[in-house]
Amino acid sequence: MRSPAVGSEEERSKAPISGRKHIIVISVDSVNKENLVRIIRNAIEAAHTENTPASTGFVLSTSLTISEICSLLVSVGMHPAGFDAFICNSGSSIYYPSYSGNTPSNSKVTHVIDRNHQSHIEYRWGGEGLRKYLVKWATSVVERKGRIERQMIFEDSEHSSTYCLAFKVVNPNHLPPLKELRKLMRIQSLRCNALYNHSATRLSVTPIHASRSQAIRYLFVRWGIELPNIVVMVGESGDSDYEELLGGLHRTIILKGDFNIAANRIHTVRRYPLQDVVALDSSNIIEVQGCTTEDIKSALRQIGVPTQ
Repeated sequence: MRSPAVGSEEERSKAPISGRKHIIVISVDSVNKENLVRIIRNAIEAAHTENTPASTGFVLSTSLTISEICSLLVSVGMHPAGFDAFICNSGSSIYYPSYSGNTPSNSKVTHVIDRNHQSHIEYRWGGEGLRKYLVKWATSVVERKGRIERQMIFEDSEHSSTYCLAFKVVNPNHLPPLKELRKLMRIQSLRCNALYNHSATRLSVTPIHASRSQAIRYLFVRWGIELPNIVVMVGESGDSDYEELLGGLHRTIILKGDFNIAANRIHTVRRYPLQDVVALDSSNIIEVQGCTTEDIKSALRQIGVPTQ
């Protein structure tokens, strides 16, 4: 059994996330970047209260790298320091904003990776040996047209990290089933997670203890955040780890509406109804039509999160 180290009193006193009463985790994958930014803005506005401005914190959970996240936020005039943490690379990296001065207003903001989390997830990680195996496997995934073969999956070094091996998918319509890849890795005694993301245009392979849902539980243990006080905001579909974000002791808000991108091959090939593995009628799951500030406020009020 592996458990993350609990933050000391000194560490917790310096970490804003440990002092929050509620944490809103934005994990909306089923929208384009423009709508993702709109949802982030609306969620922050909905949860902001003048009486207790520091009671609610925000975490952005995504398959993007930290550089992609910062570039996206800065490009639309948003400050990355508005978040308590970033869960990146499909749960294989956690970053916290760090300030060079005494206050955020007069500081240069950098992002510090959680080394404790990395030591927690590195268990039986294949590293370079796993990377070589996956590169070789990728050459076998081809689309055949007559005598012509076209490789479908390529290594994506730009979006890879120490604990996340990324691969580009050329044609999502020819995705090999994840269970096929997982079976091959089990045969080779390679213990890791594999998932499709970015509307099935990217494959990510992470350590067995690294996922976005496990990262949320890590924050709960590390910083003493009660799981019922964590709200996870998702769309109508998402990456192939979507189902893992719905169940549990935390609260879930599902944003429904035509701003969601149509379900891609990740979900259309699912061989079972979603309701067979997720209790959608649970009181911990709230569905709301729309993603405006008022829509999100309404959902937050239903689960007891203060709003303006």
